Amino acid sequence: MRYERKFRTEEASLSAVQLITRMHPACFRQLYPPRWVNNLYFDTPEFAAFNDNASGAPNRVKYRLRWYGRPFERLKDPVLEIKWKEGEVGSKRGHALDKGVYRLPQLGELADVARSLIHKGKELQPVLFNSYYRSYFGAANGQFRLTIDSSLQFGAYRLSGAHLLPFQLPGIILEVKYPLEEEPNSDLIFQNLPFRQTKSSKYVMGLGLVYGLT
Repeated sequence: MRYERKFRTEEASLSAVQLITRMHPACFRQLYPPRWVNNLYFDTPEFAAFNDNASGAPNRVKYRLRWYGRPFERLKDPVLEIKWKEGEVGSKRGHALDKGVYRLPQLGELADVARSLIHKGKELQPVLFNSYYRSYFGAANGQFRLTIDSSLQFGAYRLSGAHLLPFQLPGIILEVKYPLEEEPNSDLIFQNLPFRQTKSSKYVMGLGLVYGLT
């Protein structure tokens, strides 16, 4: 388990957020090159996982298929992930699928894997596409990791057609992750980030944007 604290800004540019990160007294440095992160989220027909996340339930779960890179419809070595949250503490487990490159028409086969999972007694179904551009940073002490997500894009689940990600969400989301034992040392990190802490669940925001769920 680890702490996962999120911050969101709609005023600062990506370059400004990156500059603030690099000038931080914790000496954050880029860990590896930025990349596109792509997700297909799953939920029950009644959106039980969404409702738990939107209402701030103390224990909540998200299910997603994740892959990296562009083009979006090219899924290289996708991984099925289950993510647990208990307040601001979280963990995740990945299930690697057969390695290779899939195309969106083949997502029906991949979705069958998720249907074998059960949430609150109900089978899961694919509901939401999501993509964003992520930069990765690490503090000098090696205990705090920071990601910067920009170009947030969303779309309703479907297997083919143009404009799979027609919805754009302005702003930048910054997330700080660190082990539980580092909580006493976290003040240095947060006191030097001039952004407002928020939930900023991309899944919740995406379903609100695409389906009007609240």
